[in-house]
Amino acid sequence: MSGFAILLLFLVLIIFAVFRYLHLRPAAKGLKPAAVRLGRIQTASWWFLVFMGISFLLYVYIILAFLFGWPPPYHDTLRIIISHNHIYTSPGEMPQTVLLWWSMKTAISLFFYWVMFSLFRLYQKGILFSARNVRHIKSLGYFLIVNWAVDYQLQSALKDMDLSTTPVFIGLLIIFIAWIMDEGRKIQEEQALTV
Repeated sequence: MSGFAILLLFLVLIIFAVFRYLHLRPAAKGLKPAAVRLGRIQTASWWFLVFMGISFLLYVYIILAFLFGWPPPYHDTLRIIISHNHIYTSPGEMPQTVLLWWSMKTAISLFFYWVMFSLFRLYQKGILFSARNVRHIKSLGYFLIVNWAVDYQLQSALKDMDLSTTPVFIGLLIIFIAWIMDEGRKIQEEQALTV
């Protein structure tokens, strides 16, 4: 087992232990059950942010290592796999259109990290049902759809179509769920004003 696989396994075990601890932790004395639940959400969100931060740093390093020829964090050579038959070890090997679409896909992935950081920072602050939460959740749905469209263009450029439409449907479902959450939030705000 490589060092990277051991590190990944260690991170998964830590995350499992944290969630197990949060789930089995007894209620703090003197706190209402809602406050205890909110505390669990805030703690779990903090741990998720830590995990996302580590993942983000590793992702950025892999991109920079590929672009500038730095040593990879695992294996002896760094490879970017676009599809089954198209594996590249440096940007110079990529056709220009493939490099352009791969760069766009990378930028979209960085946007995904930003949305996830923003959403879980709100959760960590105890903000669970706000208009900003809904916007971030909708953005995740749009991310899936746009990422699929870029993948489609990338594989069209390679003339190697092996693509499922599942991310588009999941993206639309997430957008629909976010819309329902937003409508529910508005109804709750209207009821709070009338009472």
